[in-house]
Amino acid sequence: IGKGAFKNCKKLKKIIIKSKKLVSKNIGKNAFKGIPKNAVIKVPKGKVKAYKKFIIKKGGAGKKVKVKAI
Repeated sequence: IGKGAFKNCKKLKKIIIKSKKLVSKNIGKNAFKGIPKNAVIKVPKGKVKAYKKFIIKKGGAGKKVKVKAI
């Protein structure tokens, strides 16, 4: 997920990440910064906690963005 990939996408409602091999280095800085607080990011079951950490810390998403299992 590239640097600033979804940055300031105000109309973004949902993102689905199917990969089970995503690691911190694969998320660009501020990739999710500025997305709406009510956005939902769906990730593989069993990866929610780890991916949420990556998305919030490195990706720049707000803490209110929901990360749920597919």
